[in-house]
Amino acid sequence: MPHKILVVDDESDYLNIAAAILGSEGYSVLKAATGAEGLRKAVADKPALIVLDIGLPDISGLDVNRRLKKDPSTAGIPVLLFTVRSELDLVKKALQEGAAEYIIKPFDPDRLIQTVKKHLKK
Repeated sequence: MPHKILVVDDESDYLNIAAAILGSEGYSVLKAATGAEGLRKAVADKPALIVLDIGLPDISGLDVNRRLKKDPSTAGIPVLLFTVRSELDLVKKALQEGAAEYIIKPFDPDRLIQTVKKHLKK
């Protein structure tokens, strides 16, 4: 049974590219274009890992991450934040709030795969 990964990104190019890369590695990929949809799918589908954009149109990825970490049913799911923003204070804040890792866009497909594999082994 392949690991389920939820990718949440409002930019369809990044959403589809990340989903295609992860799908090509044999993962079962769920997609969401908003924070609210991502939260619903995380609770309903319990993915093994979530790739989450910070700059979502409805709820910021940081808020989505906070909500996931507060909910006992999703608190243990590793969250990889996915963003074009690279400010050090934002990175620190995200990691302090429970994000497993931070991936800067545009991203290296090999790094995405390596990071996902690393967090699914835990």
